[in-house]
Amino acid sequence: MTEQPVIVQKISWINLCPWVLIFKTFSIAAGTGVLAFALVGVLLSPLGWIISENLFLEDANNRSVQLTEIVENNRSPYRSVFAPASSSDSLTVQVSGVALQGPQLVFRQIERPFEFVFSSDVSLREFAYFVFGGIWTVIVWSFAGLAIVRISLLRLTRNERIGIDDGFGFATANWKTAVGAVGIPLLAVLLLCIPGAMIGLLMNFEFGAFMAAVLWGFVLLFGGLVALLLLGLMFGWPLMVASVGCEGQNAFDAMTRGYAYTFQRPFHYAFYTLVAILIGSFAWVIIGSLTQGVIDMSSWSSSWGANISQPDRFDQIATGVDGNGDELIGWGQTGHSVLHFFNSLLKTLAAAFLYSLFWCMASAIYLVLRFNVDETEMDEIFLVDEKRTYQLPPLKTDSNGIPQIQKTATVESVESSSVEAATPENE
Repeated sequence: MTEQPVIVQKISWINLCPWVLIFKTFSIAAGTGVLAFALVGVLLSPLGWIISENLFLEDANNRSVQLTEIVENNRSPYRSVFAPASSSDSLTVQVSGVALQGPQLVFRQIERPFEFVFSSDVSLREFAYFVFGGIWTVIVWSFAGLAIVRISLLRLTRNERIGIDDGFGFATANWKTAVGAVGIPLLAVLLLCIPGAMIGLLMNFEFGAFMAAVLWGFVLLFGGLVALLLLGLMFGWPLMVASVGCEGQNAFDAMTRGYAYTFQRPFHYAFYTLVAILIGSFAWVIIGSLTQGVIDMSSWSSSWGANISQPDRFDQIATGVDGNGDELIGWGQTGHSVLHFFNSLLKTLAAAFLYSLFWCMASAIYLVLRFNVDETEMDEIFLVDEKRTYQLPPLKTDSNGIPQIQKTATVESVESSSVEAATPENE
């Protein structure tokens, strides 16, 4: 029997390699809708940190070098993502000796305040600063990130484009759920720390120190539960927001999905994250370098004319300081402020793209992990319009006892209007 040759005409890369879905996020991240929400989040985040700084932190002269750098990053919508890549950062990927940073910069900026919250090296004022700013950050990105996730998920699953108004409506209705999904583990951590604090009070007495040592096994038990919760939350919080956008679930279900996907497929999650970091970092190298290049070339060409009267006149306008080290006054200072505004605006737009890329990639990774863990098809997503129920029309018995369909007022009005439309007008 002769075997017929099989000709492969098309390969479904999504089924063969589901992680290629991450590559589709670039075009989505550059869309107007997601960029608009990312820009809102980028602009709103520093406001909460500025308020927290004025409420809780001492004068700038009394701050450490590390705290000063963190505060300056939190004040700016773009400074943290334009900072030079540090090879000592655990999230930095080294390629041929070059430190690549991209979407992980967004992850670090949102997650880092909570590292200081659980650090013993911060003062009470600094602790309050990070708590207030961290809560503000969670609220801002639970709204803006959820809107981006919703738009991205509909494009990835159904190739459906929705407008800014639809994304805004979904985020308005569900942002509290996203906050709750992230907040439930933090609340559980707080409750689990209470027994340790109570045992710690015993250490203020001589015999109490002995009793605390005896009970130290219980402290270790609760500490292990806290560490497990924080570990899952650290890597699973983007999945929790994506779960709310994809499934339309309550906060508890979204939280459990985030933990389940993180702990059940840790190596898959790590691989997908590495792919996202690599391709996202190369994208950010292009966008970030292009943004800085536009500013540098504009400054270079303008310096030709500005430096005719003075060799460093453009540098004075750019820095706002004259040749004697004094601040410019009058129109010179105004020119410096306007110049700084436009340069900052361009960098803020570039930073918004990186944030939108982060949330779009988080959406794609969620879909792939859901396919691996729950074997749910890629195109399944919660649709708001399909949540309504459908019932049979009401029945009414006529004079002969035969059931008839009872016409509602809406149907009768439609039928009457149809009859009137079909009747020719009298001359």
